[in-house]
Amino acid sequence: MSYGKFLIMAAALTACSSGGYGPTGSGNPSPSDQSVSVRIGETKAVGTTGVTITFLAVTEESRCPLNAVCVWEGNGRVALTLASGYGSTKDVGLNTTTEPRETVFSGLRIALTSLDPYPTGEPIDPDDYVARLEVEQD
Repeated sequence: MSYGKFLIMAAALTACSSGGYGPTGSGNPSPSDQSVSVRIGETKAVGTTGVTITFLAVTEESRCPLNAVCVWEGNGRVALTLASGYGSTKDVGLNTTTEPRETVFSGLRIALTSLDPYPTGEPIDPDDYVARLEVEQD
């Protein structure tokens, strides 16, 4: 086998076995594909996208407490402000159980995956709430 054919074959095998994804094949997710955890009153940046998420409040807390028997599982609703580096903003409410659970903003899909802590029957201090969000390219 000639040296040139060997180099072409080696390059092809390397490209096929890289295990990467996306157009670059880097194996790394997009800077925006990530989990974001944010507390009430806190603002978090989403990677290098220029988008920030501010957790304003829990506007509904009707989730069935642990060890309780409920007619339905209930819902937690969070109020968020999304902002882009281009000056646009969007106020949104996302839910744990009912719709909407996700929104699209500035080319990103932002979904509420959980709201912690889960109710136990005791009052929850608002400072203890943490919204966990998944952010992906739309």
